[in-house]
Amino acid sequence: MKYYILNKYLAALSGLFLILFLTGHLAGNLQLLIPIESGAQVQFNDYAYFMQNNPAVKILSYTTYTFIILHILVTLKLTIDSRKNRLVQYKKKNSPSHAISSQYMGVLGTIILAFLIIHLSDFWYKAHFQGETDLYSLVINKFQNINYVIIYLTAMLAIFLHLLHGFYSSFQSLGLITSSTRKVIKIIGMLYALVIPILFAIIPLWIYLGCN
Repeated sequence: MKYYILNKYLAALSGLFLILFLTGHLAGNLQLLIPIESGAQVQFNDYAYFMQNNPAVKILSYTTYTFIILHILVTLKLTIDSRKNRLVQYKKKNSPSHAISSQYMGVLGTIILAFLIIHLSDFWYKAHFQGETDLYSLVINKFQNINYVIIYLTAMLAIFLHLLHGFYSSFQSLGLITSSTRKVIKIIGMLYALVIPILFAIIPLWIYLGCN
């Protein structure tokens, strides 16, 4: 039982850290919406160079990689333990705990992981190991391919559903949900789960439609 509780804490803490990372990553990527004639290419490439070479950012990056791996491992362990300990299959009920986002967290996590591998191989790997410096053009070319846009949008849908349950669940696992904070955290979680993926999704659509 104590290991189960520890894993719940680790899943919650790593999840909240990744939520902060997601917010920062979005802030950087929104620069792709800047018109090309306004210097978007130079600005985004300068941003990418800073993110790759600043020592503090490098430490933050390695921390993020660690938390991603930790989150995957502990949530996988929690899922396995939950299924193993479920001796009775309960009938489906119309309650929040039986929402799509909570029922299929494992499936959603797998979709997000697959997207993460594709995303890292297309951008991070080429920047760090193949010497790619014009990441702006790389991103623009990728998002002119409808197949990649669909993959990206599917991943954003999965992230939306994952956050819809994970945001509130993280605070609950850490014991931060009380009668006075429950409604506020639930509303903030729903807004965050909706706004962040939508803003991410706008970027490939914006580029594919030639608005840049």
